[in-house]
Amino acid sequence: MKHKKYHLIYFFSLLFFILSFISTASAQTSYLDSLDGKFSLQFQISENFTLSDFQGATLSGKYHLGKRSALRLGISIYFNDSSLDEHETYIDTLNIINDSEGNSDRNGVGFTINSQYIAYLVSTDDIGFYIGSGPIFSFHNSDEESERSSNSSGKYTTSHSEDFFSIGLDAIAGVEWSFHKNMSLSAEYGIKFYYYHETDNYTTSYESATRTEERTSEGIQLTANYINFGLTVYF
Repeated sequence: MKHKKYHLIYFFSLLFFILSFISTASAQTSYLDSLDGKFSLQFQISENFTLSDFQGATLSGKYHLGKRSALRLGISIYFNDSSLDEHETYIDTLNIINDSEGNSDRNGVGFTINSQYIAYLVSTDDIGFYIGSGPIFSFHNSDEESERSSNSSGKYTTSHSEDFFSIGLDAIAGVEWSFHKNMSLSAEYGIKFYYYHETDNYTTSYESATRTEERTSEGIQLTANYINFGLTVYF
C-alpha cells in the first residue's frame, strides 16, 4: 500500500512539474495560434455518433489563456423532488387477499466540479498533443420518506438519508485535431485520484417499535480507465 502511495506522489509531482515549466515545443505555425482568448463548449461523442455531456458534466467549456495553454471547467448539477403513491393487491398460497398501499417523498441535490489546466506540448498545423491536471469536487445529499400499510403487517414508516462528499485530483493526456477553424475533435485518457466519505441513515418505525441504523464509509480510490472522445466548438 505504501509503495502505491509513493508511486502516486511521484506521478502527480512529475505532472505538476511538467505543467509548470514546459512551454511550447513547436515554433511552427499551428491552429492554436488563432485560439488565444477564445471560449469553447465541449460535447461527448457517444455511440452512433450522438452528442452527450462531456466528462459526465452538465456543462463543459474551455478558455484559452494563451496560444499553448487553456483552462477547462465542467459543472454537473443534480436536483430531484418527487412523490409516489402505490396500491397493491395480491393473493397468497392460502388464497388470502392481501392489500397494501403506500406513498413516498424523495428529494435530493448535488453537484460536481471538474477543472483542469491544460498545456499543449507539441503541435502541428492542425493537430496538438496536450496534458492537463486539476482538482475535482463532488457533493450529494438525498432524503426519502415513505409510509406503508397492509392487512398483514400493519402500518409502518421508513426514512433514508444519504450524504456523499469527495475531493481529489484529475489528470488527462490527449490529442486534438482541428478539422475546421472553429471545431476540433479530441481523444484523451484520464486518471482520477480522490478521497470520498459517505454516510447513510435508516429509520423504520412500527406501531410498537423503532429501528435506526447508520452506515459510514470512506476511502481513497484511483480510477484510471476512462476515455473521452469529444467535439469542441470555439467562438
